[in-house]
Amino acid sequence: MDTISFLPDDFLLQILSLLPTKDVLTTSVLSKRWRYLWKLVHKLDYTHCDGNADDGRFVRFVDRSLLLSTAPVLESLQFNIRRKCSDVDIGFWIITAVERGLRELSFNYWARNTTNEPSKLPQSLFTCGTLVVLKLNNVSLVDVTFPVCFQLLKTLHLSCLIYLDDETPKNLLSSCKILQELVVHRVKNDNVTVYSIMVPSLQKLVFDGRFGTHDGISEFVMNAPSMKFLEINDWSNECMVEKMPELVAANLEAIYWNTDNILRSFTSLKRLSLCLGEESPFPTGEIFHQLVDLEFCTCDTEWDLLMYFLKHSPKLRALRLNDRSGGIFGARIDHWDEPSSVPESLMSSLETFEWTTYRGWEVEKELATFILKHARRLKTATISPKPTSLEEKHRMLTELALLSRGSTTCQLVFV
Repeated sequence: MDTISFLPDDFLLQILSLLPTKDVLTTSVLSKRWRYLWKLVHKLDYTHCDGNADDGRFVRFVDRSLLLSTAPVLESLQFNIRRKCSDVDIGFWIITAVERGLRELSFNYWARNTTNEPSKLPQSLFTCGTLVVLKLNNVSLVDVTFPVCFQLLKTLHLSCLIYLDDETPKNLLSSCKILQELVVHRVKNDNVTVYSIMVPSLQKLVFDGRFGTHDGISEFVMNAPSMKFLEINDWSNECMVEKMPELVAANLEAIYWNTDNILRSFTSLKRLSLCLGEESPFPTGEIFHQLVDLEFCTCDTEWDLLMYFLKHSPKLRALRLNDRSGGIFGARIDHWDEPSSVPESLMSSLETFEWTTYRGWEVEKELATFILKHARRLKTATISPKPTSLEEKHRMLTELALLSRGSTTCQLVFV
């Protein structure tokens, strides 16, 4: 017995909305009831990646399924295209969806074996008053006419976009009055020198500017007072960030010429992951009153910035060390001078210490000795060595096991 056919239409449509559109249409041959059910599916998902596929057949399939769709509202439209498609065809699909009250668009276009020119989307997309989620990959905004309007947009992803100039991303973001989540992945020569993000409502930002330069110059500017979660991976020259009083967690990997400004904006957070270039100064006079979890990259072995954080984070409970960048940012030194006074957080609050990619260098052993000796409340110290031989691993573990511990209840774990 075909038990699934006895389910209510709403339930069946929910199941069909989870499938690629080409699979949804195949259900029309199951029975009379299924013959037209696919037309009511409110989520359409198109993929064109097969190198041997017929491009014309794919275009006709999208044309037909979009025009025959009778769903009252088109909740979601997704394109994952790895073959060359004309802007005319793509524009027709987008315009048709916008007229159907489109709420979510994910457009991922990366044509193989071509010059990979970014796609140009129709102007009507940028005045779509029903969009809540917009995700664009490899799109040109050079010809977009401003101002645009995204009055309901809450989530925006911009990956590998080409802009006209500095004003394009600024004008685009200023049109998103209730935007909450923004993801930006810049690409080389995207025509932007200063990438500005000025969004009062923004709560989450993931910004990757490592390859986003224009004539070798790049700056990052941000004013987002409602920010709660921030992730930045950036190789820009300069950075200017306003205070973020609601920030809870941040992940920063950058080589800015001056990090003082952005670190000052972090004073309210509870969790911080940090990887900075050498000689990154600590913001003088700032106290990280709420910081309880710190992940610190060991690519720079001078440890001065780490000591400043330990000194000015009175509630720090967890410290994790890890070489995230493979040593490409910092400089290895052979010796480290201990600070004249022990940071308060080591003696009064630190409970968990983890060190992955521990290489056993003398300067690393000096830091491990200092932390284990003075961390009086430490409960667990987990160290993962990165030896080059079994003999070296044995030497590392033996040295670490013999180190003095300030906490009598500290458990030393090797993984």
